[in-house]
Amino acid sequence: MSDYAAIVRQALECINSGDLDGYMSMYTPDCQFVGYPADVKPTFAGVKAFYGELLAGIADLTIDPIDLFAAGQRVVVRYNVTGDHMGELLGQPATGHSIAFEGITILYFQDDKVAFRVNQADNLALLTQIGIIATPSSTSG
Repeated sequence: MSDYAAIVRQALECINSGDLDGYMSMYTPDCQFVGYPADVKPTFAGVKAFYGELLAGIADLTIDPIDLFAAGQRVVVRYNVTGDHMGELLGQPATGHSIAFEGITILYFQDDKVAFRVNQADNLALLTQIGIIATPSSTSG
C-alpha cells in the first residue's frame, strides 16, 4: 500500500513552490472534483486553470496543512491558505492585501492517484479579503 499522506505532502510542496504541473500530477486525468467555486469546471483542466489563477493572483501562495491524516485510500487535509493579492484573481484587480483562509478536503486515491476530491474552503473570507464582497465598514459612509 502506498503512503498517500506522503503523496499529498509532496504535492503541497509543489504548489507552494509554484510547480503547478507537479501539484496536478497527483490527480488522475479523469478525476472528479466537488466543492470548488461555481465558475470552476469540475474537471482536471478546470481545476488546473483555477490553481493557475491562484498562483498568478496570490504572491507567495502557501497552502499549509493544519491536520493531515490517511485512512485506507483516503487522505483528509484541513489547510490554511496565505499570501498577498498581487495579481488579478477571480476577475478582481490586485489589492495588495494579505489573504488568509482555511479549508478542508478529502482525497480518494485509486492506483496511487487522486480519483475523487471533495473540497470545502472559506470562500467568503477570500472574496471579502480581495474586495469582491464588501464589508460593512467599507460600505458605510
